[in-house]
This record gives sequence, structure tokens and C-alpha cells, in this order.
Amino acid sequence: MKLLIDLNNKSEIGPIEWEFVHDMQTIIPKLITPELILLTEDFLDVIPAKWKTIKQMLEKHVSHENIVYCAMSDTENLGNDFQVKGILKNKNEDPLDFHKVVIFDKDKFEDDYIGTVITNKKGQFSLYFGKKTFSDFGIEQEPDIYFRVYYLKGGKFANLGKITPDRCDKTITKERRFIYDFGDVFLSS
Repeated sequence: MKLLIDLNNKSEIGPIEWEFVHDMQTIIPKLITPELILLTEDFLDVIPAKWKTIKQMLEKHVSHENIVYCAMSDTENLGNDFQVKGILKNKNEDPLDFHKVVIFDKDKFEDDYIGTVITNKKGQFSLYFGKKTFSDFGIEQEPDIYFRVYYLKGGKFANLGKITPDRCDKTITKERRFIYDFGDVFLSS
């Protein structure tokens, strides 16, 4: 499941299924990628009837004058045994709202993609995920997290940098869920 975010108006639209994204990429690929919907009236016009609920949700956000950039934020990726959360801030300690945070697990040979989240108005982000996202063959017990941060510029996400946090509060719940709270995550540039 993904959460759709209206980046023009800086607001949540609502949850969408990955299947909707896949269907729409086959219908109108020039207006949708795995990370952005370029929401226009043309996009709305070709949404199949089976996605009526999502279409109704999107209709409230379409603009007659401009493209509305809608980002897709993961809420869960292959399970919920793990959670990563934090607050993205700049060097002046101001929260960075509506930025894209891509979460990775550092590995010796090839780093594992864990998920992509969009920060909220307060710069907060959170993602649930399963062991399959980072543990090849079940060998790795815990992820070694780092982030790549992007912001919307000219209709595309531009790279702001990589963050390798130096601190993390780890909690294990009684249900054996691992919570990695990075607190304030600072972007140095």
C-alpha cells in the first residue's frame, strides 16, 4: 500500500494500491512513474472504472491550469517486523517538509532498497518493512540504515544528498517488532 501526497498543495490525498500504479503505467506511462503521478484531466479521463474510488479521490486535487505533482510514499514494504522513523531537518534545525527519503540497507556488495517515504508537514517520516527487504537468504538479522534525500524541482526529484545517521534508538516490542527511531536526521547541505 502506498500513500499519495499532493506536493503542490502539501497535503495527503489518501492510500492507493500498487496495482493501480501498475495499471496506469500501462495505460498512460508518460504521466505516471513508480514515484510520481503527473495529475491532469487527461490522467483522470483514462482511469478505468474498477479504480472509481481512487479516481474520486484524485478529482478533488486536479488543477485546470497546472500539473499537480503527486508523490507516492510507501507505508509498508513486505511486512511490518521493522519500523524506521525520524524527522528530517536542515542544518538550521528546520523541518524539511514534503521531501522524499529513500531508505537503504548498506551491504558489502550491493545495498538493499528498503522503501521510499515522503516527509509530512513536520518533516516526520515512518516506514514499516519486513526482513525480506534487506536480508539476503535470511542471513542478515538487522539492517544497517542510511538515507538518500530528494526534493521536487521542475517536476522531478532532485538529489539533496546522502545521510548516514550516527545515532539510533532501537526498541524491540513484546511482539518482536524492531523500531529504529533516528530522531532528528540532519541534512548537512
